[in-house]
Amino acid sequence: MTAATADIERSHHGAGQGAGQSGGQGASGLPSLDRLAAPVFWFLVAMPVLMGKAGLLEIIFPIGALTVGALLVTRDPARFAAFTWWLWFLTPEVRRLVDYQSGWSVISPIMVTPYIVGAMSWLVIAQYLPMLRYRAYFGFVPVMLGISYAYVNGITQAGMAAATFALLNWLVPVTLGLYVALHWPLYPQMRDAVLRAFVPGLALVGGYGLIQYFIMPAWDARWLINVGMTNQGLPLPMQVRVFSTLNSSGPLAFLLVTGLALLPAARGVLVPVAGALALGSLLLSLVRAAWLAGLFTFAWLMLTMPGRNRMRLIAVGIALVLCSLPLLSVPRVNEAITSRFDTLNSMESDRSYQDRQEFYVTFLFYALTEVRGAGLGTIDTATKLTNEDGQLGLMAYFDSGILRVPYELGWPGAFGYVAGLIALTAGMLRRGGAPPDPFASCAETAALTMLGCMVFEHTLVKVTGVGFWFFLGMAIAAKNHGLASRRYSPPPASPGQFQEDKRWTEA
Repeated sequence: MTAATADIERSHHGAGQGAGQSGGQGASGLPSLDRLAAPVFWFLVAMPVLMGKAGLLEIIFPIGALTVGALLVTRDPARFAAFTWWLWFLTPEVRRLVDYQSGWSVISPIMVTPYIVGAMSWLVIAQYLPMLRYRAYFGFVPVMLGISYAYVNGITQAGMAAATFALLNWLVPVTLGLYVALHWPLYPQMRDAVLRAFVPGLALVGGYGLIQYFIMPAWDARWLINVGMTNQGLPLPMQVRVFSTLNSSGPLAFLLVTGLALLPAARGVLVPVAGALALGSLLLSLVRAAWLAGLFTFAWLMLTMPGRNRMRLIAVGIALVLCSLPLLSVPRVNEAITSRFDTLNSMESDRSYQDRQEFYVTFLFYALTEVRGAGLGTIDTATKLTNEDGQLGLMAYFDSGILRVPYELGWPGAFGYVAGLIALTAGMLRRGGAPPDPFASCAETAALTMLGCMVFEHTLVKVTGVGFWFFLGMAIAAKNHGLASRRYSPPPASPGQFQEDKRWTEA
């Protein structure tokens, strides 16, 4: 077992079993159950789709994902983290395939799956609540208390179902970040597993985005018509804003920026391919905020990466630009991207910018004076659960993440949330003598980028929120692991040896 324990004797007793369970092979030389669980799950997902029976996935997908999550969450945290990311990558596309083959459904149980699997991290965190007293983790406490206040408030104003769904949107990203931070002794395994997920994940998501733009699969077109998202363009080839395997172009673009921020720490022949495909889909998403975020990502990495890695970063950047030139040579593509880019120079005449500016002016006073708060479940997709017809409510679209925090959480919830957020971000940026780590620099950059994008939308919830909180947790884990390795030179951590050690956690 990999979970932390204060009982040293119990930890050493489980060490031998844990090492065998989480390794690549079992005692017979065959791949272990942990290693096979996720591939078998995705095979079982693909089969009904290929046979035209995707409707079966309404049962197979949630139950199968929960089974894999339950198997990995305590036995193999690194593979659990990678598996959750694959769920965030692919779940919306699975839902669209199901709707295409079995009929449109306004509310789909498939979409809740990544949240429920991510919520399994609560079981591990509950065992180690005493570790939250340490400075590295204490900031998570006011964040979770602030969300809890808004949840109770939301139950009274939006009902249990809507408030609970919104709670998953807010809290699961936070606890996934805490989960990886607490597993800092396993940081090298976590880092490698995340990179193994993100490099092929970027290639798949980015590559499918290009297919979507030039071909527009029927299931994606049908879904776009059913949801009526006119801001995504037309459900026709070369007339759509790419959303790939995600629900819309915004989350896709920010996810791609997060992935691109990690590539300088990755190795392998697939890295440049993944980067080129991801950059192509990022451009075709036509999300200007994400383009600006990408520029910030590159600049911040140049400032923070260890010196010997900066030349490699420059080489990666040049290679990605060169790989994008064939895409930009297509007249329709060039026209779409250029016209969208030109609006950055004429924001005063841009309708989207004007709408956002007007929203800030008219809603700023109201949001800041909502002392009690609207409560969870009154904003965003959770409003579907407050309407009998399952349609989005009046407050479904909320452009500003900065204003949404005080409006939805209220003064008590926002105070705890913001205070904890500031403490954790400051702790992440505090070097404290930890040795240079390229991946840690990339994780910090990804987290800071998502935090900065709060000006445009709420990037600390849902899949973009996972991008922030998860990599904040990875940066904390990297620092703790580096300090512990430098000061105490501990033996390599095995799954059974993850325990609460005051010397290391205080570091």
